[in-house]
Amino acid sequence: MENYTIEGSPILPRSLSRREAIKALPHHPLFSDKPFEGYLTYDQRVQLSVARAKAIVDAYALTVHDVATLTQPFWDMHTDRAMAMDTGAGTLVTIQINLAAGTLVKHLKQPTIKRLVDDILSFRVIAHYCLTEVAHGLDAVNIETTATALPDGGFDLHSPNPGASKIMPPTSPCGVPAVGVIFAKLVVKGQNFGIRPFVLPFNDGTNMMPGITAKLMPPREGAPPVYHSITSFTHVKLPSHALLGPLGSRSADLALIRANYQDTIWRTSVGGMALGASVLPAMERSAYIAGRYSQRRTVGVPNSSKRIPILFFRTQHAPILITLAQTFVAKAFLKVALANFTDTSVDLRVRQAWATIVKATLVDHSKTATLVLSSRCGAQGLFAHNEICSQHASILGLSIAEGDVLGLCIRLASELLQARYHVPKSTHPSSPLARHEDGLFAENRAILNQVGGHRSADFNNLVLPKSEVIVRAIGHRMAYDAAIDANLDKTITDLYLASTVTLDSAWYAEHADFGSAKQDKALNEAVSAALPCLDDWLERTGAEAYSQVPILSDANWKHFTDGLREYKL
Repeated sequence: MENYTIEGSPILPRSLSRREAIKALPHHPLFSDKPFEGYLTYDQRVQLSVARAKAIVDAYALTVHDVATLTQPFWDMHTDRAMAMDTGAGTLVTIQINLAAGTLVKHLKQPTIKRLVDDILSFRVIAHYCLTEVAHGLDAVNIETTATALPDGGFDLHSPNPGASKIMPPTSPCGVPAVGVIFAKLVVKGQNFGIRPFVLPFNDGTNMMPGITAKLMPPREGAPPVYHSITSFTHVKLPSHALLGPLGSRSADLALIRANYQDTIWRTSVGGMALGASVLPAMERSAYIAGRYSQRRTVGVPNSSKRIPILFFRTQHAPILITLAQTFVAKAFLKVALANFTDTSVDLRVRQAWATIVKATLVDHSKTATLVLSSRCGAQGLFAHNEICSQHASILGLSIAEGDVLGLCIRLASELLQARYHVPKSTHPSSPLARHEDGLFAENRAILNQVGGHRSADFNNLVLPKSEVIVRAIGHRMAYDAAIDANLDKTITDLYLASTVTLDSAWYAEHADFGSAKQDKALNEAVSAALPCLDDWLERTGAEAYSQVPILSDANWKHFTDGLREYKL
């Protein structure tokens, strides 16, 4: 493969409209010849992901308005199948557009910020977002990096110990000048003014700025790489305009401090919703690849010369159909979730709850789907060039980014059980999934009432381990409600319902008179009804152009094997 570099000019022709540019992405040389990426070096693969990230950003050409108000093109970008073709590029795009630009657009009145945002949205610079530290992940409210106000009006940015180093953002030089938003405790005359964002240059594309050290971590195996780094600061002098927002003042009100912190890092909630949505193209592509492979791969019939596609077997087509049904339901769910999440009249805590519910529900569906579907492709499923297993590896990382799913669920389940606020009730309260949600809440509220509060050891031992199950139960109910309300085909909703019941099979057997035999029968009937729809459902994904992996077709396989390194006498 060629080495792709970024010079600052658009990768796609300027003459293309946004729609044309987006449609052209999978056919661009950057994306269309992927099977041999395994032969590239680590650095070459990173450069390729950076170039693809720029191509996606160029194609969408989002404006300040899109980023600030979360328009439909903003969400469309995060669910674009090109983002799933290279999740390294997808990681760079969402950091660039949502986290970095999204934080900066609130401060456009500051003279230097507008030009910087323009550079970020045009990918003339690569942008980073540094919040969590080696010793502070989900408890980022306790980060230790400091920015001390200086008598001349500037700041001294410093990492006081190794645990205060920022972790994960790909700050090591990659050939493109880099800037970043970094969060630090603002210290003024010895007083802690709270966690505040600062903007500063990191490197010129080749060399780090004085006082900034980036230690490049070894690459994550399985997922397309980016330069994940551990970044520290040694008394870096910042100008006064590096602080985003006013100097403010010290507050002793813990509730006010936390509210200010949540407002400061609001784009992580947006990111949680965006990353939850971004698993949909991964599910579509995985189902499409596994489905088409299962149609062309055949096995012999005992005592016969006849061969049949492996798709014939229930163990093969059932997980493909279930994944497809989940994607159709998830799209209906996402429409409802985004409408609530972007409604500024809704309680901020409820809006954040929507992001957690979407991410927890869809990440779980996608992790299971990509794991099962890769195994249904046999030895072929083990290879990253067929992309299902690599998507699974990427989803594992995504489940941690912008808030670890488990940590988010622990917080949300605890707050809902204490009735601090409420999420919308079911529009179909008699459905099995709604009754499941109600049952789990009743059981765990009873435990909460018995054990003496949410800080007790018994709550920690008995309720917290069920946090994800509780939150996903809300998500399953909401997704099913959305699908029914959107009048999705009954074949889809029946399969979603029957397959989702099996995710907590014991509860339905114990509380709903719906034992394993009845569950098996319902799932069997739903899969049988859906099987004739398989071809139509595969086409409806629109994933073909984005899924040209070796095992998809005989022609692709020939192209792949013809291009392999060959050794012979």
